Amino acid sequence: MNLRFLRTVVELAQSPSLNAAAKKLNLSHSAVSLQIKALEDELQFAILDRSKRPPILTPQGLALVEQARRMEDVVSDIQALADTNRFFGRVSVGAAPSTIQTLVAPTLARLSVEHADLEIELIAGLSHDLINMVLDGSIHVALVTDPGASYPNLATLPVCSEPFQLWVSDLETSDDYHTILRTRPFIWFTRSTALSRRAEAYLQRNRINVLSKMDVNSFEGVEALVRHNLGISILPKRALAPPPRGIRAIDLEGGELNREVVLASRRNSPRKQLVQRIHEVLLSLIEGQSADADGGTETDTPLV
Repeated sequence: MNLRFLRTVVELAQSPSLNAAAKKLNLSHSAVSLQIKALEDELQFAILDRSKRPPILTPQGLALVEQARRMEDVVSDIQALADTNRFFGRVSVGAAPSTIQTLVAPTLARLSVEHADLEIELIAGLSHDLINMVLDGSIHVALVTDPGASYPNLATLPVCSEPFQLWVSDLETSDDYHTILRTRPFIWFTRSTALSRRAEAYLQRNRINVLSKMDVNSFEGVEALVRHNLGISILPKRALAPPPRGIRAIDLEGGELNREVVLASRRNSPRKQLVQRIHEVLLSLIEGQSADADGGTETDTPLV
């Protein structure tokens, strides 16, 4: 089976017409048609429904596209083993949503400039789900909360440590933090996540019973509710993110409660050099923020 012909099928799925696909591939319309026909003859099923104008992929054609993409990924991974100085092909990057705007987006922007032949796919999800996708090969690398030593086949590179803070609205008039925690409605970020379980453990260690009110599946959603004084929350201070608008972020006592953000990949990943480069860019962003802050920063009031 000709891999170039499979690439043509993939490009056809991403283009509005045969002409557009041919232009992208630097081929003639007839060359694309001949390649598709050759595959159809070999596979003994129709890839295109030519009764439609313009022709569209048949269900078998769509299934072929998915398999062809997997084959492209395998070929790119094999080529990456030999060529460690050039990144190309498709790379799937997973990211916890709270890291995309400040960490992932600028990192991928720099990579796309450095390596024009690299096709980047970004997938957002909870850390636990992304780690499983890394391990089963669905994605190459992911920026997630450190899972610890739970996954022996997972390699992790430290990116940053984000201290948890108590978030209260600017509209909150009380300065008695213990009273705030015990009397104001508490808004959880997806309570089933490891991140929120750690916050809950912190509260239990300090014998603080909160009034659980809502469970929200995004940092942005929690932030909006706290800003409007509908409750309080405990969340990490996200690296590179500006202070949340309309919110007082108060450091927690002890400093032992942090979210450790890591770059996770399979131990036997053929894209180790690419993973290393992503890690280098992430660290340069973090170090840049630290350098900007060297002139001095305003500290929050600790929770006592």
